[in-house]
Amino acid sequence: MKRSYWILAVFLVCILIFLAAAPVAWAEEPSQEPQVEIFFKRLAVAPVFVGHRIPSIDETLDDTLSCKISEICIEDPNINAAAGPMLTRLVYSTLANRFGQNVVPMETVQTAYADLRMDDTRDTPRTLSERLGKSLSADLVVVGTVWRYRDKGAIEGFPEKPASVAFALYLVEPETGRRIWRDIFDETQEYALKDMSKFTDRIKMGLKWLTADELARYGVKQALRAFPVNVIPQVNVSSEGKAAQ
Repeated sequence: MKRSYWILAVFLVCILIFLAAAPVAWAEEPSQEPQVEIFFKRLAVAPVFVGHRIPSIDETLDDTLSCKISEICIEDPNINAAAGPMLTRLVYSTLANRFGQNVVPMETVQTAYADLRMDDTRDTPRTLSERLGKSLSADLVVVGTVWRYRDKGAIEGFPEKPASVAFALYLVEPETGRRIWRDIFDETQEYALKDMSKFTDRIKMGLKWLTADELARYGVKQALRAFPVNVIPQVNVSSEGKAAQ
């Protein structure tokens, strides 16, 4: 009986120690502040830059937005010449489907972009976003770079080499030049069973060999799924109280 009482006493002491320590642990746990909501009326998609510069995987070390465009857009025969326009259209159509009339029409952006008289040796993606945003009265600008875009068999001597696409997208606030968001897609299609950790991704791509355009389409959807949820479009309301068409 004495042993039972001793065990019970030790158990109760442990409970008391735990209860005494628990509030301290909870108090020391850092609180997570809610993300500040960013409202926008107009979002523009700038033409995607094509070049061999690869951004740093570490987001804090990625200085792509501050690089001169001439250092990014170095002609590379290994990158499909249509990569930039194709990705630009994909990003635009995906965002337009999501945000509707809050996205500036691509033709309007192209006209404004052509009028900027860009200097590749001085301008950067950030200054371009600031100037383009001001020209279009856009609250936000999406700008991107692509450094790999090839179809299956595009590498000489490797006819079975699969499609491969790599690009980065950035969301910039033109008024301040602040980068709000970044996402990188870097994928080379492989057999679904080659890497089981990526099995689900391979299945989502489809059980067939993709073209570079198809892989890019998949990549844009994947990247924009991570588009920040605290970035919210403002709905224009007419005097009748209905959403403006």
